[in-house]
Amino acid sequence: MTAELFGAAWGELAAELDWERLGRSYCEGDGATFFDEAKVEGVLETGLVLVDELAGALPPNGTGRSLYLGAAVAELPLILAEKLVFGRAVLWLNLAGDEVEELTRALHVVGAKLKLDLPLPSTQPLSTYADGSCDHLWMASVLTDPDVFPALHDELYGRAGTPLATGRGVLAEERVRAEALSRELLTKAAESGVLSTTDEELTLLRKLARESSLELRVPREGFESAIVGDVVRFARFRRTGER
Repeated sequence: MTAELFGAAWGELAAELDWERLGRSYCEGDGATFFDEAKVEGVLETGLVLVDELAGALPPNGTGRSLYLGAAVAELPLILAEKLVFGRAVLWLNLAGDEVEELTRALHVVGAKLKLDLPLPSTQPLSTYADGSCDHLWMASVLTDPDVFPALHDELYGRAGTPLATGRGVLAEERVRAEALSRELLTKAAESGVLSTTDEELTLLRKLARESSLELRVPREGFESAIVGDVVRFARFRRTGER
């Protein structure tokens, strides 16, 4: 039944979402055709691969709470699966904008149609939520966002000084913001659980986790994310001392 609910929710969302509007939020210029049929199918297919891997990492029996920071279209299959298949509580934070508005609208419509309480993105600050309350933290391709962290994007991808660099931003200032955001996220970590993030972001998060008394066990195997194509790893964490 839970798998059927997931399938129904995804099917209704895929039909309800204004993919042209979402495409324009991802691309400079028109972007109306960015989310073509193949791209939408790829989001689901890649998402299901990540769902299968996440299922083996999360605590069993539907107990626990996940916090998705910066999640959007690519994370929809995971967010739906956590709620509808795994029976977990899901918090979902992102910046206000066209993408978040459209996702919120469509999720409201589909939730009402299917009589499901679907997770909705929120623009509240991380400080809204209790420390130590989440056994799954998701932050993938956030610190490499070229709009929010352009200079850090260039550094973490090794693009600084190359034709692929954004050439924007102040690295020192962005590092301060990125580390503050990451520290705030890590305060939400329970005694043990999973940190889902990318290889690029792990270059910052490993050090910050140690400073937060969190031991990370990062698996050798990673999985490509949808849309951006960064490698995501499901690192298990446990708290080793006082916060």
